[in-house]
Amino acid sequence: MRDNIESNYLIFISSDGKREGYEIFKERIKNNLWPIYNKTPQLTNIKIDKKVLFYIAGTNKFAQNFIGNAIIEDIVNLKATTIDPYQELKQVLFNVKFKDFNYFEKPINIKDHIDNLSFIEEKKRNIYGLYFQGGVCKINQQSYDYIIK
Repeated sequence: MRDNIESNYLIFISSDGKREGYEIFKERIKNNLWPIYNKTPQLTNIKIDKKVLFYIAGTNKFAQNFIGNAIIEDIVNLKATTIDPYQELKQVLFNVKFKDFNYFEKPINIKDHIDNLSFIEEKKRNIYGLYFQGGVCKINQQSYDYIIK
């Protein structure tokens, strides 16, 4: 589940912090800067041209939903690590910029589709939230293609 085998498909997760996950997501997309923290899983897997899904975790608006996709356009290295104002005490290593961003016509609730997502082990589907911890996770091509269609 958390191995670092390279994948061309990633999920960027926005969860509740000092604000609702969806509000944080909207601001990051508006500014086209997504902070990546020093302890982010899949850190070495975040590269230009990777395909990304956006998922809202937490309990507020659009929680447990995929809401869009994009392609990583650039990795913006920082001169020094900074602290993200929306996630307490998390050091930002770099920011990601996107191209070809697409909002889904309507959010895709994971519970309605979990049986068709092969990146989540069948025996762990009742605890699928474990797959969305840490801000970035990988997804296989089959599941990615299923969600964007």
